[in-house]
Amino acid sequence: MTSFDCAADSFLGETVMNRDLPLAVTNPAKLMQAAVLLIEDDKRLGQIIAELLDDNYRVEWALDGHSAQKKMDETNYDAAIVDRHLPDMDGLDLVRGIRALGITTPMLMLTALSSTADIVEGLDGGANDYLTKPFRFEELDARLRTMLRGYRAQQHSYLIGDWIFFEAIETVENPAGERKRLTSSETALLKVMSDNPAHVFTRSELLRAAFRPDAGESTVDAYVSYIRQKTCKELILTVRGRGYILGHPEEGLV
Repeated sequence: MTSFDCAADSFLGETVMNRDLPLAVTNPAKLMQAAVLLIEDDKRLGQIIAELLDDNYRVEWALDGHSAQKKMDETNYDAAIVDRHLPDMDGLDLVRGIRALGITTPMLMLTALSSTADIVEGLDGGANDYLTKPFRFEELDARLRTMLRGYRAQQHSYLIGDWIFFEAIETVENPAGERKRLTSSETALLKVMSDNPAHVFTRSELLRAAFRPDAGESTVDAYVSYIRQKTCKELILTVRGRGYILGHPEEGLV
């Protein structure tokens, strides 16, 4: 990858990018990439960063703090890159507000403010890392990878069609990047099926593997229904006269 200094006056030619597209994509491998929110008001610099990150991440781009807040309300991102000087607020106030809500998404502060006091203020304010402008893209990419190692990079996940099941955090993510929490029983059921996705499970198999021995087979039907309600009906398919199998949902949204 070509290296260069990224600053507000950087330029990498004219690149047309459709940032209206959702995080969902048709390439299943892309769905396994970390979702990153880039918050940068400089359109030229933001476009360059987004284009370069797009090879390895699912990138969404916000131009100001309020639109970034809206995106974070609607989508669970694996990391965020936050410019300090936004047109409608201080990026550090944005980070503080997000942390006050209990959101632990790793955040990298990107700014021209480079004094020790500024860096300490940013880190104490809730940023996980701090990178000053101008910077080299390789360093930004490396810092992003480092932040993710302790977050999504180590989460055990399963791809079910266009959906992602995160066992460790008991969560499913739809093609738009929106997540739903699962109960421990729902997680146990989906884990058993995800470990052997091509197998048609009988109710008795699922009952023994995911529930108490004294539970009735209707318990399996109930929890399959709960999971479908939180995801889509195609996530778990009924095989008439046999049981259940994981489906391959391509566009079912909550």
